[in-house]
Amino acid sequence: MKIVRAERIALNLPFYHRRVSHAMHRASTHGERVWVVRLEADNGLVGWGDDLGWDEYWDFGGAPPPRPAVDHLIGRNPVAVMFDDGLGFAAQVAVLDLVARDNGVPVHALLGQKVRDRCPISWWDIDMPPADWAAEARESVVRGYASFKMKARPWRDIFAQVEAAAAVVPGDYKFDIDFNGFLLDQARSEICLAALDGHRNVGMYETPFALAADLDGARLLRERAVKPLIEHFSDTVWAADCCDGFVVLGGVEKMRRDAALAAAHNKPFWLQLVGTGITTAFTVQLGSVLSHAQLPYITCHELWKHDLLKKRLDVVDGYIAVSDQPGLGIAVDEKAIEKYRVDECEPSPKRLYREKKRILRVQWPGVAGKKRVWEFTTEANYQRSFYAGNIPPFERGVELEIVEGDRSAAFKRRHAQLVAQGR
Repeated sequence: MKIVRAERIALNLPFYHRRVSHAMHRASTHGERVWVVRLEADNGLVGWGDDLGWDEYWDFGGAPPPRPAVDHLIGRNPVAVMFDDGLGFAAQVAVLDLVARDNGVPVHALLGQKVRDRCPISWWDIDMPPADWAAEARESVVRGYASFKMKARPWRDIFAQVEAAAAVVPGDYKFDIDFNGFLLDQARSEICLAALDGHRNVGMYETPFALAADLDGARLLRERAVKPLIEHFSDTVWAADCCDGFVVLGGVEKMRRDAALAAAHNKPFWLQLVGTGITTAFTVQLGSVLSHAQLPYITCHELWKHDLLKKRLDVVDGYIAVSDQPGLGIAVDEKAIEKYRVDECEPSPKRLYREKKRILRVQWPGVAGKKRVWEFTTEANYQRSFYAGNIPPFERGVELEIVEGDRSAAFKRRHAQLVAQGR
């Protein structure tokens, strides 16, 4: 078998709800741009993979990472390259899909011995106001989910967010809270986590602070926090044995290696591979052969209006069944791909939004109803201020207000002042 055609297809895939678009456009995270890789072999078989467009939110300085090419795969035997992480995630998944289809076996048969028939999956959202998180939690229950990975941010009231979401989910539904290091150190983490530990819906904490930078502090926090402490896998954190589980991501060979080391320490982990239904189908195939891939996986595929599949991957009680059909076990909706296909130079809606001017106000309750306010022009700027410890993190009552630009002289003047201040 040889690859005779290799395509990298750019899509602008809309989000499923306006509240999601509103939050994702403002945030330093992915957007509507999805890249699909389609590989066709000389026997007529087709393999599929997908990945996200990093360029649309690369606003932290420097150039975005280059998008891996696929033309060099033409003429190659896919079996010879299927474990080459250098292909890029989408192309590697498409190669594995092609090889498995050619052999009439599921992808998991190429990756190891299946150890589970159902894999856990989690809902995911970036930070939102409490009412919006509650709406998202309610929608997740309707779609069969039993856990929600929450992006905790210091410009939101995490306590109000958790309470709002808890009001609309069952008692055994879990919130896995990702701080992305914004709690900064062990002491501040302990104060915040102690206030959350007693909540029945709180499940796990991810990266309250950079654990690898303070291994002693990480071990101390692990001893004192009631709920499990999770960190992105690294050799440093693994060797220090300072957390209760891991986040595993990357290329297939890297993930299998990290999974083996996690198992050696008897640590559970979740797979974090963000993409559409195509990526989600692969994640389930991979997770089915990894003994300690026991925590709910993160793929974010429910964010978009379409998962690019002809048949939805059903989530039942928080799990997706593992397909034993050839390849990824899915039928890709090529009509949907054509519907959302764009020229790769065409900007995504997120990029167009980010090019406009706005003022972002982080504010707290003050004395006699007067608020304390910090203003910025981009999320990247207030993220840097919080990471530097220049603004108090995770205060009760904090909220983010977004003031969209207008033609008024007052707005232009204030925006220019903030830009001059580096904010």
